[in-house]
Amino acid sequence: MSDQQLAEGRDVERLAGRVAELEDQLARMEAMLAQKLDRIATRQEEIGSFLIKRANRMAEAQSLYLGDHTAMTFLESGHRIYVDTRSRDIGIHLLASGRWESQYTKLFRSLVKRGDTVLDIGANHGFYAIHAATLVGATGRVEAFEPNPHLAGLATASLRTNGFRWAKLHPVAVGEAKGQAELTFNVDMPGGGNIRAPGGAAKGSVATVEVVALDQLFPDPAFRVDVIKMDVEGYEGRALRGMEAILRRSPQVKILMEFSPVLLVRGGINAAGVVGFLQDLGFQAWSIGHDGLTQPLPWDELTAKGTKSQNILVARSL
Repeated sequence: MSDQQLAEGRDVERLAGRVAELEDQLARMEAMLAQKLDRIATRQEEIGSFLIKRANRMAEAQSLYLGDHTAMTFLESGHRIYVDTRSRDIGIHLLASGRWESQYTKLFRSLVKRGDTVLDIGANHGFYAIHAATLVGATGRVEAFEPNPHLAGLATASLRTNGFRWAKLHPVAVGEAKGQAELTFNVDMPGGGNIRAPGGAAKGSVATVEVVALDQLFPDPAFRVDVIKMDVEGYEGRALRGMEAILRRSPQVKILMEFSPVLLVRGGINAAGVVGFLQDLGFQAWSIGHDGLTQPLPWDELTAKGTKSQNILVARSL
């Protein structure tokens, strides 16, 4: 065999090897493309399923106006809720989307377990009470408190229509002692309703309401609480003082609460007083981000001058 023939044979072998390499690369690329197409198809199915479910929910769960500024609509979870149609803070979101404070709700739902005892203090329309009742189930217990007469009636109806026998709405305010107080509120922004300080000016409507101390309402030493959601527009300090015994015998309790130094002063127990009370009971604080995640929060940051209103998580440990 001539040198030319040998060289041509080697060229053919190299060409064949290169073709084999290209075929192998092509096969790998085809496999990767097939995997990507499978993932895209799966994602499309998931998106399609979500959109179909959402469309069905929207088609089947229309809001119904019942008169007297009241409508019945559905939460995103499918549960019924009665809404004050004048409410431009919370009600309008419930009517439009069935959602409210999505990331805060996500954190709240992550804390509540089946069989838990949950307190919803400042229940408003009963949004969190409904979520809590769903999560704790029939082996759990939900005690909700709302002094606004109209909202209390709506929340009571919502709990009943969903069949939550283990959830109760108390049409009262929560404070440090039993008595009466004046609740001032605007019908179009009911989330800002608050107990009027003695001598304070009333903005909007005023209603005389009953006030209870939770230690007196639940004196049984066996009564313990797992989760508390509290938003009472500056009355948090007084509400906490009125449940001191419950907090002491509930070592695992988690508290989601609004912390507003300005409103706390109006409520009669300032930020330093609330922080000192919680520290004495062994609690720590966490900030809640816009993504619903928590970060340790030093107590002194809550009492610093200029601290703005924020929602915080309070617990002895997470």
